[in-house]
Amino acid sequence: TTVVLAALLFFVAAVNLSVHRAYMYDENTRDQKSITTTNTNAIPKSTAAAASNIMAPRNSAQNAAKSEISLLNIKGPSSSHPIAGLDCSPHGGPADSNDAAEMVFWEDIPTDSKYKSPFLRDDRPQYLTFEPDHGGWNNIRMAMETVLVMAHAMGRILVLPPEKKMYLLGKDAGKHKTEFTFNDFFHLDSIAVEHEGFNVITTEEFLKREGVTGNLKNIKTGEILKPPGNAVDWNGKELAPLERYLRTVGVLPQGWNPDECVCAVPTSSDPKHVAELQEIFDDIMQGKYGPVPDNDKDYDGKPTPVDAPVADRLREMLGGRKKLCIYDETLQNAPLIHMSVQHGADSRSRLLTHFYAFLFFQSFMDDLYYKRFVRDHVRYIDEIVCAAARVVTALRERVRGIGDNPDGIYDSMHVRRGDFQYKKTRIPAEEIYDRSKNELADSKTIFIATDERDKTFFEPLRQHYTLFFLDDFMDQIK
Repeated sequence: TTVVLAALLFFVAAVNLSVHRAYMYDENTRDQKSITTTNTNAIPKSTAAAASNIMAPRNSAQNAAKSEISLLNIKGPSSSHPIAGLDCSPHGGPADSNDAAEMVFWEDIPTDSKYKSPFLRDDRPQYLTFEPDHGGWNNIRMAMETVLVMAHAMGRILVLPPEKKMYLLGKDAGKHKTEFTFNDFFHLDSIAVEHEGFNVITTEEFLKREGVTGNLKNIKTGEILKPPGNAVDWNGKELAPLERYLRTVGVLPQGWNPDECVCAVPTSSDPKHVAELQEIFDDIMQGKYGPVPDNDKDYDGKPTPVDAPVADRLREMLGGRKKLCIYDETLQNAPLIHMSVQHGADSRSRLLTHFYAFLFFQSFMDDLYYKRFVRDHVRYIDEIVCAAARVVTALRERVRGIGDNPDGIYDSMHVRRGDFQYKKTRIPAEEIYDRSKNELADSKTIFIATDERDKTFFEPLRQHYTLFFLDDFMDQIK
């Protein structure tokens, strides 16, 4: 819908010229003879044996379970999408495929689809439910990415929350859809089909399977609990009763606060790996690997190699945090883990963080895999990406008519104004110019992605630059 595109398009369009092609892992890197010591994720043939758990195919029982968890459980706009491609022809263009290709930052690595978590069980399904963040869209998106990686890494079926209103995405109610689930934005159904180790279902399907059938129990008392009112369809409804229910029947990881701890995922379910992680962490905190590092000084320009020993990678990852939250045997055996954002609770796990700043993998190859997984698959649906491509195409055409600029080159700036609660974050336009002028020379053309409705705010910038906004291209997204 138009409201969704308007809310998200600024993000896609603003960053299209500065895509960071990190975590490269293609056919060429697989043929290298030795592990590089720089910050890349090349995995050469010499480590193929160690990587066997990453590429191992699923057995017949797991394939049968995969067939049961099918696309039919999720209804959305991307029901049969090959994620590696981008076809804008069904979405209004742009007509030139090169214009669409400019938006593509993801890679197609077919062997990655064979990955399965060592925690994926054959005997019974395990689930991960979660409550979406209560903040704005980017907070919601970050938390979702973290939960998605957790579910995949833990071998759990990800249960998508019901459709609900999202903060700042409710404009023009009555004209557009204002209740969303994550499949409205991402190709989650296609990811589940293309990846053997990732499964996703709706809350409704989960409650039909496990809730009304009496398979869920009060974690403390063992009493069988069915969903409130035996309801399974919670789309568009008040979710507080459902969330209280899930907090009662699911295991809530204690203390998993990204500000205080790092979540560590062992190499396997072997108890020795949990013990190894705990021992390494204890040794770090006791100074056996040297003083606790200052991340602002010790790693600036000197990142730890991606294939460094566990202790070296963990020292950098801690970043001043004093706790290690390990996915241990108790959590590994829990049928249902629920991630709550309940305020004031020890079990609150507001995942207001990037997944790569919270999740630590004992295996560096797992760490690199999940960075590729998010880069290459957790992207916006084609309808949104293609709308951004149309805006960029139209913008370039306008910019070509300004001075000697045959390639339509422009710069981008993201200015957040309307979703902050603290006035000190709302700096004046004059200060924005002072902070930017050393990077952006006068007379440049700048696309400003912003939620500021009063564009006269940017007049001090207009004195130095030619400015464009999404408002100038609304005809491209309708």
